[in-house]
Amino acid sequence: MHGRNSEPVWNYEDLGILLGAVLPCLVVAALSAKLLSFVVPQKGVVTAVSQVLIYVGVSGSLYMMLKARYGLDFWTAMDWHVPWRHMALTALLGPMLALGMAMLAFALRTSHETMAIDALMKDRGSVIAIGIAATTIGPVFEELMFRGFAQPLFVRSLGLVGGIVATAVPFALLHGPQYNWKWQLVLILALASIVFGIVRHKTGSTAASSLTHAAYNLTFMAGSILQGDLLNRS
Repeated sequence: MHGRNSEPVWNYEDLGILLGAVLPCLVVAALSAKLLSFVVPQKGVVTAVSQVLIYVGVSGSLYMMLKARYGLDFWTAMDWHVPWRHMALTALLGPMLALGMAMLAFALRTSHETMAIDALMKDRGSVIAIGIAATTIGPVFEELMFRGFAQPLFVRSLGLVGGIVATAVPFALLHGPQYNWKWQLVLILALASIVFGIVRHKTGSTAASSLTHAAYNLTFMAGSILQGDLLNRS
């Protein structure tokens, strides 16, 4: 049985199967977004809905694979444990990490050019939709996939440090297009991902890393709203 920070029973063949399930999920989400765009003009809302469809499709594929191949309960296999020690500290770590990464971005002289994600938040509905997705289902899905499924596999092959870093790299690259592939922001995402991986390892719970991740995103979202007055957009 898969327990806290124990070695996973799945392997790289299973990782390949999961990656193979991503393409049809992307196709379905893209087609759904196209249809939705005819009745919903807000691009951010359409994007948020399509992202949720991808999350549901990929996580559903993982659920079925773990059940069919190993007879595993999904949440137990992903080490989703509540409560965990120092829950309040875990939540506080998210905003602290966000502030630290913001300071690092300033130190690296990151330019303030308009990012791809900014183009989606042109109206109040889009801001709300993207904000909800980025602070709830998004962090949960990403932590389950990266820290719940991938990290234990990489740690088994590469050791703790190598496994955490190997998980952080694709996580950062996945978000690269949102930030115009600015190397400073991709680096910051990788460093934040490493912290999420450490939280997952130290607590033995992907629920813990999900909370840190969500609080991290919420801090940046709140900062963007306060700085840009996004909620007052028509």
